[in-house]
Amino acid sequence: MSGKRQAEDLDDSSPAKKQKLSNGATSNGAPTSAKPRPALPAMEAIAKAKRALELQKQLKAKLEAAKLKAPTPKPAPTQQAAPPAVRPPVPLHSLQPGFVPYGQPRPGPKPTFRPAALRLDDQGREIDEFGNLVQNRTESITTLKVNQKRPELARMNQEAPAADKPDRPTTEEYFDEGIGFRGMRKLDRRRRSNFEFVREGQFQKEAEIARIRQEFGDEGVRQLRARQQEEKRAAAQATVDANLIPLGARRGADAGAAAGPSVPQHAIPEVEWWDARILVHPESYAAPADSERYINEEKITIYVEHPVPLDPPVAEAPAPPMPLMLTAKEKKKIRKQRREEREKERQDLIRQGLLEAPKPKVKLSNMMRVLGSEATADPTAVEAQVRQQMEDRAQAHEDRNLARKLTPAEKKEKKLKKLVGEANEGDAPQVALYKVQDLSNRQHQFKVRVNAQELHMTGCMLMADDFCLVIAEGSLKSHKKYSRLMLNRIDWNQSLEDEQQEAKHNSCSLVWQGVVQQKVFQKFDLEICRTEAAAKTFLKLRGLEHYWDLARGHTSE
Repeated sequence: MSGKRQAEDLDDSSPAKKQKLSNGATSNGAPTSAKPRPALPAMEAIAKAKRALELQKQLKAKLEAAKLKAPTPKPAPTQQAAPPAVRPPVPLHSLQPGFVPYGQPRPGPKPTFRPAALRLDDQGREIDEFGNLVQNRTESITTLKVNQKRPELARMNQEAPAADKPDRPTTEEYFDEGIGFRGMRKLDRRRRSNFEFVREGQFQKEAEIARIRQEFGDEGVRQLRARQQEEKRAAAQATVDANLIPLGARRGADAGAAAGPSVPQHAIPEVEWWDARILVHPESYAAPADSERYINEEKITIYVEHPVPLDPPVAEAPAPPMPLMLTAKEKKKIRKQRREEREKERQDLIRQGLLEAPKPKVKLSNMMRVLGSEATADPTAVEAQVRQQMEDRAQAHEDRNLARKLTPAEKKEKKLKKLVGEANEGDAPQVALYKVQDLSNRQHQFKVRVNAQELHMTGCMLMADDFCLVIAEGSLKSHKKYSRLMLNRIDWNQSLEDEQQEAKHNSCSLVWQGVVQQKVFQKFDLEICRTEAAAKTFLKLRGLEHYWDLARGHTSE
């Protein structure tokens, strides 16, 4: 009876099942007013569930054996799914652990895990239960990350073979057949020729080589090229700086000809010969094991060994005579004697006929005495001639004076040279730094600025709260006059107000004077800086920030 009921429950198309569904719900899923049937006993429900599980396992095993996937039934779109059957309630005592329904065999104890028996033959190799050798596959395991990636890269390279790259990317997405491949077109394009200028003398050299080959053959050309290489090498050696040549014996053909046979260079000795005489061990500077001193003090005496004096190869030139200081009367006398000597030499040349005798210097006062009978024959013509000669002599004198006269530019240069001094070519400009405690007085500012401009000096007056710095650039003669002005002539404590003079003592001191490479300032100006940072910034723009640090650290004596 129970077997038939189970078969009916499994088959949905049985009349008993249809009657049961019609009693539980209507076709559209709404519950009916009929009362539900009483629930099946607990034993029958558990047996039916087990049977269903066994059938499901068998079906799954058959599908796996056939390697087929179980088809999932899809409900028809037009038909409405039937409501699920009402499952009977499960008694609470069946949910307890270890509960076994009535009539079912109780499960035995769970088997415990035991490892397989290890079987070895007489040689110690592992065998199975039939006596066959067991092949153990051992794999090398790497612990470094670098070695772990190598098998993966090799496997990826084997799985993905390299595809053949086409010579021209004609299969690209944006490739235009009309334009073509630009890289290949560049290769196919004819190389553009550039200008190649001929060096000066190239054709002359080629003509000379051709002439020598025609006259002397290839041997003459080879000798010519060898001689040119030697000349180039000699010219390169001549341009080498003598300061870069290492000390020692000179080498080379020229050096050998000048200094005789070449002297071989020896290695640097461990001990110099002048130290070996006073060392404990002449072979080394190291101290002996039994003493800390490496110098033999017994060999050091109070006597001094002087080198033997040698005569110089060339005699020393005699010292020039000391010039004499002459008075004005003595200078006039010497000048007169030199003039008389020159006139005497000129007269001697005239007597010998080497020079033409000068014309007589005729004047109105000596006209009758010099000319004599000529003056009495025609005195009017002679007087006009004498007056013309007098005018010519005066005009010649004026011309000579005009030729010696300086031009305005030469006058200015002469005045500047007298004021500033002669600036020799290559002389570097002089720079002087003066530190003034207070330069607020307008008279002091005027004297410092105007005197510097008159002496053609450049620089600036840098005024700050702490002190004032005067930078002057000019010649040595200008610095002598300007230094006397700054240190001696100006009274720095002179002020319009007596109270200010008593409150603060003002002074000026020379911080530094020296030579620089070139001038920095173009003219002499006044620069007012309220703070020290502003003053240093002004000097830093001209690369002179060290002047301020030098003046700050200077203290007047």
